[in-house]
Amino acid sequence: MSSLKLAIASLGVSAFFAVFAVHAFLQTLDGPYFVDTSLIKSRYEALHAVDVSIGQMEADVQKGMARFDDSLSKLMDSLANGNRKDGELLELLNMESNVARHKMLDSVRIIADMKIREAYGYLDRDIAGYCKRYGVEVLFGTASNTIVYGSGGKSDLTPGLLRYMGGMVD
Repeated sequence: MSSLKLAIASLGVSAFFAVFAVHAFLQTLDGPYFVDTSLIKSRYEALHAVDVSIGQMEADVQKGMARFDDSLSKLMDSLANGNRKDGELLELLNMESNVARHKMLDSVRIIADMKIREAYGYLDRDIAGYCKRYGVEVLFGTASNTIVYGSGGKSDLTPGLLRYMGGMVD
């Protein structure tokens, strides 16, 4: 009878560890995880603020260019009625106005690029924080895979992919 009790106890302990092992194994199979990239981007406050800011900058540039065009048009009209020397001045003024337009647009583009890069830095930081907090080792974005987060040595396949493609590996 004692060997029967021992066998039942042994079978119970074995069953407990088997259930525990299956549960632990299933926990490690979670993922991969995906997020709706377009939804994340449309509802992320820092990116929304950048969109509003860029829209305001573009509106300001359009107003400035309209004022610039009006004053330039008046100046060109007054010069067009002049002599040959005024015609050369008119050409020079036209070239300078084109340079001024490009400078205005380039400055807006540079500022917009900086703001966008900064906002995406915040997005990357927040995604990394979320993934670390909730134990997500790999996270993909559904729209063009623009959001990708990975942690740990097993997640980073860069060296193997570079070797496969014949690239340089450190």
